[in-house]
Amino acid sequence: MPEDLSMQPAAPVTKWSAGSIRITSRTVTVGEISGRLGIPADQQFERDSLMSPRNPTSARRESSVWLRRSGLPDDSDLTDHVRVLVALVDGHREELASLSADCDLELRLGFGSENGQGGCVLPAPLLSEVGALGLDIVLDLYPPEPTTTDASA
Repeated sequence: MPEDLSMQPAAPVTKWSAGSIRITSRTVTVGEISGRLGIPADQQFERDSLMSPRNPTSARRESSVWLRRSGLPDDSDLTDHVRVLVALVDGHREELASLSADCDLELRLGFGSENGQGGCVLPAPLLSEVGALGLDIVLDLYPPEPTTTDASA
């Protein structure tokens, strides 16, 4: 008799999400960005720095890059990443508006899952807060890794 699969619990799906604020500029240095915001970067690169520091012949960066991550674990909901990042810069609206004249301001969100499925709801009030901060939203979706088949089988 075949097993009744409808009564079996679904296997857990491995998924992850991440969030960060990324500010790039061809004219403003990362030191100036940190100073104006009063927030240190988690990762930063200056304009004209090597893309690969260990390779002196690598391309050079066209823009300075200031990056601040949410700090949440990757199993957190995407909405929580957004909330943490909005709270981080919420008291710095004037500084962000000033930076926007010479910088690109992005709320970068990433999502991936083992089976390619998943999603979240970003509530309208939260999206309004993101918009009021002048942040563009960049959503990076990562499809599942292709499964390899054994050619010898």
